[in-house]
Amino acid sequence: MRHARLDSDILDTDILVLGAGLAGLRAAIAAREAAPFLRVTLISPRRRPSGSSFANRNNALGMQAPATDQAEGFVAEALRLAAPGVAVPELVRALAQDAPACLDFLLGLGLNFRREPSGDLRLFPGCFSNIPRAVIFDGLASAHAAFLARARGLGVHILHGHEALGLAQERPGSRPFGAWLAPTRAGRMQGIRARAVVAALGGPAPLFARRICGPGGSGLAYGLLAEAGARLVNTAYLQWFWLETKSLGFVNPGELRWPEPLALLAPARLLHCPTAVGLADAALDQDLLARLRQDGSVVAEHGTRGALRLVPAAHAGNGGALIDEQGRTGVPGLFACGECASGMHGANRLGGGMVLSALTFGARAGRAAAAEAQAAPAPGRDLGPQPVVSPAPDGVQHFLRRLRRGMQRFGLPGTPDSPARRDFVATLGRIAQDVGAGARERLLAHSALAILEPQAPSS
Repeated sequence: MRHARLDSDILDTDILVLGAGLAGLRAAIAAREAAPFLRVTLISPRRRPSGSSFANRNNALGMQAPATDQAEGFVAEALRLAAPGVAVPELVRALAQDAPACLDFLLGLGLNFRREPSGDLRLFPGCFSNIPRAVIFDGLASAHAAFLARARGLGVHILHGHEALGLAQERPGSRPFGAWLAPTRAGRMQGIRARAVVAALGGPAPLFARRICGPGGSGLAYGLLAEAGARLVNTAYLQWFWLETKSLGFVNPGELRWPEPLALLAPARLLHCPTAVGLADAALDQDLLARLRQDGSVVAEHGTRGALRLVPAAHAGNGGALIDEQGRTGVPGLFACGECASGMHGANRLGGGMVLSALTFGARAGRAAAAEAQAAPAPGRDLGPQPVVSPAPDGVQHFLRRLRRGMQRFGLPGTPDSPARRDFVATLGRIAQDVGAGARERLLAHSALAILEPQAPSS
């Protein structure tokens, strides 16, 4: 179906999906399958594979795939890991319920799964678990091509080279009737009208100087969703990995030499790659973080490799907009999925849980957005004022570099309060509230504040 250009700056669609990672593509596919007569437009900042979904350093993705008889154990394990974060049991059960369908969907795309000599899928224990129920597929560029081919074959319109800098709303919390898109390179701002919007904007790792989230992420998600009126939860909980500074290779703190009694925690720490919150073995990571030097590194003694210089690198977040079982945020007509949605994970998540979440709630949000779009009124012609965009791209990059340095210093787990940290937070607060500031700078500041100064969960 043709996506009509109504004038030089405004496009028209029915369902707008912001983000082209695993969750965004799954949402667009599900929306089009549910309502093939509706127009679905997917916004993709880059043509190439990007982000943690399709450009991570392992060139592979793992997914929790509990069988039906493993569902109860999966739910119980995921909920135990959630404290002190917010996890909604119904959302965790949705993951278990949809896991077989998610696996069937990936198998139907012909992805390169790791298999046993017999041809059966090989099962692995994910991080924080010793139960082998996760599957792994390799070759992310091929996987990305398979997702794109399915979306295009269904008639999804993909608009490359743009990212959202704001939703068109009468006020925060009201139904969005479109979005404003900025070109990732020089060009004009583009408005797009829509009856329903799905946010699949990725996570917060791009806000940090040290990160292993894959290229292409913006870090704008928390700010954009908060400004739209969505409730954010778990935003303080990021996954951190320790990297050796020379090789940038991953080092598990469980492999290091520890004095007693910390050495007793090393075997448990070996069961998960990212840092943990609330678990006993988190004491190892806290010890390393407390010994960071001025340059952000720490020297530790490896069991077999001698002294290593390590740095913490942001990998992914567990927070985002709190959604219901259909991916709805608290804002009518606004859905969220993937790493910018939360409630199915708390402070920690099972390894492979994010891929399952992206597919589960991507599909659910896409279908629900299709139903929403059929019932929603057509948006008016006026999208309201355009977001302010800094005239000098170099200025945005300069701000982002300063932000990343500050987040690497003050946004690590357990960073103590200090006058310097308070000054950094205050500066971000002024930028986030400045309606005259550039939209990217304001959203970046707002996203960073969601990590540094998260709102206390409400009942």
